[in-house]
Amino acid sequence: MMKSIRLKYCTDNGCTFKFVNRAILQDFQISEKKGKIALDLSLKTGESVSLLGGAETIDAFNHRWSRFETSEEIFFDLAEFEVIR
Repeated sequence: MMKSIRLKYCTDNGCTFKFVNRAILQDFQISEKKGKIALDLSLKTGESVSLLGGAETIDAFNHRWSRFETSEEIFFDLAEFEVIR
């Protein structure tokens, strides 16, 4: 099964979605900054993506990620996170 992570990129012209294959995710770091969750994704392609979101706690995010990793879910939605680079 091809699991993917959904990212949302927004500009003045609107928003688009990008799906990143879970297999190319090398690592991710999670931290809290000013009451928001900050994620740094490192991809095996050498690309890195930083995101910021405030919809959930780190514990809730980790629980959702663990469920994604062990379930039949095919994509992990990060659309509520703002891509900052």
